[in-house]
Amino acid sequence: MTENACTLFGEICREDVPTAGGKGANLGDMVQAGLPVPPGFVICAQAYRKVAEDCGLDARINALLAELDYTSARGLKKAEREIRALFADIPLNGDLCAAILHRYGAMGADRATSANEGCPAGVRVAVRSSATAEDLAGASFAGQQETILNVTGADDLLDAVLRCWSSLYTSQAIFYRHQRGFDGTQVSMAVVVQQMVDAEKSGVIFTVDPVTRNRFNMVIEAVWGLGEGVVSGALTPDHYKLDRETYEVLHAFVPRKPLMYTRGGDGHGVMKSEVPPDRVSARVLTDAELRELVDLGNRIEEHFGCPQDIEWGIEGGRVYLLQSRPITCL
Repeated sequence: MTENACTLFGEICREDVPTAGGKGANLGDMVQAGLPVPPGFVICAQAYRKVAEDCGLDARINALLAELDYTSARGLKKAEREIRALFADIPLNGDLCAAILHRYGAMGADRATSANEGCPAGVRVAVRSSATAEDLAGASFAGQQETILNVTGADDLLDAVLRCWSSLYTSQAIFYRHQRGFDGTQVSMAVVVQQMVDAEKSGVIFTVDPVTRNRFNMVIEAVWGLGEGVVSGALTPDHYKLDRETYEVLHAFVPRKPLMYTRGGDGHGVMKSEVPPDRVSARVLTDAELRELVDLGNRIEEHFGCPQDIEWGIEGGRVYLLQSRPITCL
C-alpha cells in the first residue's frame, strides 16, 4: 500500500486495517477480487493521527477520558458531546485538503466542474467512518460511527470527514472499546469516500442465518430506496431465507413498506419519502435478484473465509456491494 494520505480502493487489501480501517480494507480486498464495488478512496488513518497530534487534540481527549466513569450513561453522553465539539474547529492541513479534493475531483473528471474548489458539480459520494478497530473477526463496531450519505462539493466533503473523525467518540463507541479492552486513545479513524449509489432497492445479506446459525441458509433483507432504513432499523424490510445451494426460498416475510429513504430534496443527505402505492405491499426482490445476491454472498464468504454481513444496493438493474464485515456473533 502506498504512503499517500488518500489511497484508491484498488491499492488496499485486508492486511491494511491499521491504515484503511476495517471497512476500507475490506472494500479494497473486494475490489481486488473483481467484485462490483462502487469506486472510491480511503483517507488513511495516519492522516487523522497527524492532524490530532499537530493540533493537540489527543491530549485534550485523553484528559477527558481519564476522568470518565464508564458505568455512567450520562457521563458517556457528556464525554461524547465535549469530545465531538473539539473537532468542529480543527484546522485541516493544506496538503491533506488538496489530496482529498484531488481524489474527489478525479471521481468525476469527465463531468462539468463548479466553482467550489474546482470539484465536479453533482459528484455524489457516501462518506463512511472506518475505524482501525472495527469490522474485525472478534469485534464489530457496526452502527457506532458515522456514515454521511449524498455528499456533494468540497465544503460538504471536508465537513463530512470531520464528522466521521469525531464519531470515533460516540458514547457507544467509547463504551464498547472500553468493554472490549481497546485502548481508546490509540484507535484511529480512516474515512471511506465512495461513489453514491442512488439505489432503487437496498438491503443486507447474512451469508449464515444469524439467529438459527444454520450455515446452509442465507438471509436477505430488502427495502425500496436507500439502505439507511435497514441499517438503522428505522424500517421493517422484506425478509427472505434461502437455501444457499438450491436458491429455494424457504421463508418470505413481505410487510407493508409505506416509506423509503431517498436522496434529500435539497440535493444533500437523505430523507424519508412515500413509496408508490403499487409497491407498498409488493415484494421488493425478484427471484432472479435473489439468486444473484445468493451467488454474491457465497462468493464473498468464500473470499473472506468466514460468514459475512454484506450491504448492497441495486441501481439501474445492477447490484453494487457497499461493504462487508464478519458476522461476529458466530
